Amino acid sequence: MIWFRFVIIGMLSLTAISVLSYQGIEFYHALKDYLNLNKYL
Repeated sequence: MIWFRFVIIGMLSLTAISVLSYQGIEFYHALKDYLNLNKYL
């Protein structure tokens, strides 16, 4: 049953990676918008 544990760990790490990358993309877009606003002021 050790493969079962590997499958669960793999799914959890995939979820964590996708959440982290999504947050990173959102943060990048927010930062870019903020810098663009400052450029026009």
